[in-house]
Amino acid sequence: MCSMIRPMSLPETTDYALIERSRAGEDQAFEELMRRYLQSVWYFARQYAKLEADTEDIVQDTFFKVWKNLKRFDPSKPFRPWLYTIARNTALDYLKKRRAFSFSDMDPDDSELSFEDTLESTEPTPLDIFEQKANQSILDESLEILHPEHRAVMIMHYQDGLTFEEIAVVVAKPMNTVKSWHRRALSKLKKHLMHQNH
Repeated sequence: MCSMIRPMSLPETTDYALIERSRAGEDQAFEELMRRYLQSVWYFARQYAKLEADTEDIVQDTFFKVWKNLKRFDPSKPFRPWLYTIARNTALDYLKKRRAFSFSDMDPDDSELSFEDTLESTEPTPLDIFEQKANQSILDESLEILHPEHRAVMIMHYQDGLTFEEIAVVVAKPMNTVKSWHRRALSKLKKHLMHQNH
């Protein structure tokens, strides 16, 4: 885990208040905003870049872009989807520059939901499945089988609590596509984890 900022805390301050103070030039307010989201953005970026050095570069570049563009943020909208949109775009740009990289390699199946996808799921959620596991390494290993975009959807939804509508904003896809990615990832994870148990 990177240590780009020194520990400090303004726990009673809302994100929006920190944003306004950052816009006014208060460095401590922006450092607190970074502190709050550093771990989440780090884990999100790691779904795209597996090397720690690459992940750290993406995270640093993400927060630089957040700082640079903070005046453009619309405070009437949620902050996290805006933050993750910057992180995702930064990750994709970084990977494209680092190696021979085709965006077609990153694009999962964008087809609409199948009839099966529209049915109410009776399957356990990934959290239900992961709670049966001993440690985080099992979760990380299981996520490795997913497409990077599908991994990111699962992290945003289950770990960070973003809605499908918010995730659709981040990945710039229709909400039905996000739901389809989620259902396919959930099915693949369940099969993988059940196979491990046998």
